Amino acid sequence: MSETNGLLKPSSDFVFANLFGVEKHKRALICLLNSILKGNPTIKSITLLNPQHKKRRKDGKSTTLDIEAVIDNENIVDIEIQCERDGNLVNRAFYHQTRMMKDELDEGQSYDSCPNIISIWITDYHETQRHHHTHEAVYMFKANHLDGIEIASEKTRIFVIELPKVDLKKATIKDMFSVWMFFLKNPELIPDEFIEKVPEVHEALEELKVMSMSKEFRAAYNAHVKAQNDRRSREANARKEGEERGIAIGEERGKAEGIAIGEERGREEKREMVRRLLRNNVDMDVIATSSGLSVDEIKLLKDE
Repeated sequence: MSETNGLLKPSSDFVFANLFGVEKHKRALICLLNSILKGNPTIKSITLLNPQHKKRRKDGKSTTLDIEAVIDNENIVDIEIQCERDGNLVNRAFYHQTRMMKDELDEGQSYDSCPNIISIWITDYHETQRHHHTHEAVYMFKANHLDGIEIASEKTRIFVIELPKVDLKKATIKDMFSVWMFFLKNPELIPDEFIEKVPEVHEALEELKVMSMSKEFRAAYNAHVKAQNDRRSREANARKEGEERGIAIGEERGKAEGIAIGEERGREEKREMVRRLLRNNVDMDVIATSSGLSVDEIKLLKDE
């Protein structure tokens, strides 16, 4: 076994993207993807794309993929690696796929001309309750009282690979998938046979060593990890504040001060509070001032 102590984890999204999502290591990326897709399709060439999808409207959501590429000048692939559970993965994968469909079809083009889109998500945790380590999802027709489950389309495919469920003891040079999963899970213990007989694995391991020894890359990696931790902390605080605010709103509902809070809870709830005030014979001008609705709107509510 080669001396590889102190390596950064290739199962980190930052390390993974910088290891496989660069021009000089496209050969390793192709080898990794082929080990997952197992000939459906067999990738011969790959063109890396800009993985950043800017928001399309002011209040929209920007999306950054780990690696996005066109395979064999035809189909699009997105490969992501997740260290921690972060929302509904399948729904995230579907959202990513919608962002990857960048262009409209030309006038007269068939819908069959849309590129196939493949999403591959590798998780460093247990994402599903399923027993196997690899799961593929496509559009399916559900069973009904006459028909069973059947594939509707493979235009979009989602792969979920759960690293903790991969048994490294069964890894063999005859199974390239197990070789790459061994590299992603524990590059420090990868057998010499895998390194010597698979040039792409040797290439990836050597680059990982360079990245791990680089002070500049280590600094960038640490900054990335800090930014992720800060984001999670902000999200946790926001959830806590939201829960506390929800409790406070619930306690204040029905009180006069609840009118102001009701404004934030939507127009329909505000209208219901105004109805309650009308039933208590509160002056319309007072209701208008406190609710933000116009007198005309209040009169309509009164006439209902």
